[in-house]
Amino acid sequence: MSYETVLYSSEGGVARIVMNRPEKRNALNHQLLDDLDAAFSQAEADREVRVVVLSGAGPSFSAGYDLAGSYYTSPPEPEGRWTLGNTLMTLRGIEARYQRIWNCPKPTIAQVQGHALAGGCYLQLLCDISVAAHDAQLGHPAVKMGGVSSMPLWQVALGLKKARYLLMTGRVIDGQEAERIGLVSLSVPREELEATVEGVVRDCLAVPFEGALQNKEALNTSLEIMGVGALFRYHGQMNALGRLRERGDDDGFNRFRGKG
Repeated sequence: MSYETVLYSSEGGVARIVMNRPEKRNALNHQLLDDLDAAFSQAEADREVRVVVLSGAGPSFSAGYDLAGSYYTSPPEPEGRWTLGNTLMTLRGIEARYQRIWNCPKPTIAQVQGHALAGGCYLQLLCDISVAAHDAQLGHPAVKMGGVSSMPLWQVALGLKKARYLLMTGRVIDGQEAERIGLVSLSVPREELEATVEGVVRDCLAVPFEGALQNKEALNTSLEIMGVGALFRYHGQMNALGRLRERGDDDGFNRFRGKG
């Protein structure tokens, strides 16, 4: 299978998914979101694949959703504006894309350099293991505009105080600080990033395949029991509500609250 905005390869039990819009710092547009979804589906279905590595071509992992157009940022047709119905359905679709990565039954590893902001930071949060360069830049500066992140894993990964510190200020931190607070698994000098990821890949491959599948299933199911699956849906709903309010759709906002 070929992709327009993703480089996909599989060898030695490892599927490598490389976001390939380097001139846009791998901003997530419609095509890249579709290609990522399809690439993770391909890796999941391939019985030879035991580990999946997600990375970005060029200077950055991903600068986030493409403001010039994406499923997340562009009002859908035919309305051409956000409504109660299309916001909820749009965020349902975004949630499904998140869950495609989150529930991949095989170990997933994010290799992070440069910018990993907003939606780009979401991608590395969805992976099981993240290795970031010391000088990588991670965070969610878009919260400075107000509203609710569609990604529920911040407080799960970081705990209350650190997650709220980032989500209430919009501050961006480097890879070393991200490791210290638990936003990524490891941080290494930029020149050691690829070699470090390859070492993690080898360790994952050393685990018997079916045992690794069972482990991933148990880890994710434990979090489902704790309610993380419902958090994906709730954050999507609250993000949808924010779109109506931010765009001045008072009627839609009031209908959502049951006052219209």
